[in-house]
Amino acid sequence: MLDYDLEAVRYDATRGGEPRARAAADALLPLVPGTARTLLDLACGTGIVTRRLTRP
Repeated sequence: MLDYDLEAVRYDATRGGEPRARAAADALLPLVPGTARTLLDLACGTGIVTRRLTRP
């Protein structure tokens, strides 16, 4: 059984970390309308990609 407390500590690192977040944000940014002022991050991991979207 997965121990979520232990997994949380290494979650981003085991999924590509900042380089993956940067690549994902770069792929998503062209899809976000220029007039958008709100993004909904719903159960999307730790929010690492969303943080990159708000600071391109």
